[in-house]
Amino acid sequence: MKTIQHIDSYPADSSIVRRVVSILRDDLTTIGYPTEEMDEIVISMDEALTNAIQDTIRAQTNIPLAHPDRVRSITVRYLVDEEHFEATVIDHGGGFDLARSFRDAPSRWSDDYFGELVRYIEMSEPDRLRVTVNGHELALKGIGAGLKILLAFMDSINIDLIDRKDIISDSVSEFTDGTILTIRRQRRYR
Repeated sequence: MKTIQHIDSYPADSSIVRRVVSILRDDLTTIGYPTEEMDEIVISMDEALTNAIQDTIRAQTNIPLAHPDRVRSITVRYLVDEEHFEATVIDHGGGFDLARSFRDAPSRWSDDYFGELVRYIEMSEPDRLRVTVNGHELALKGIGAGLKILLAFMDSINIDLIDRKDIISDSVSEFTDGTILTIRRQRRYR
């Protein structure tokens, strides 16, 4: 079975999206993926890279010790073969806001509890989206447009927070220093 792996670090700059996507498209073509499948994977990687870059740039401008000549990097690793695609993007941004996700949970004291409950059930993706913190899986409630795009084209998504204090964090705090996003998918088209 033919396998191609790519791993590299890039400056957190939007110009790298086109470069990484071009390399990925060439690798998918080499493996023999059809155009429709390549497009879905490329859209997912574009979204993951764009989010990682934006979060890293945003965090970088908010760190008082950041030196303008020292641009933080994102790391991209992917593995593609004839049956699978898997990618990991590591950024040094502010981290995925788990607290906001929990605020979106239904409140039994709400006047619209039933409506909130229905929306919560519809928005949850427990079999495909997994957030792990300190080895414990968290139920994610309410997801943004970026994760919805990834869920449309990927079979599973794992998110871990990097924390300067605890290495893997259970919440976004002043110590949060990034996210490890891993996306996976089985081959869908022949």
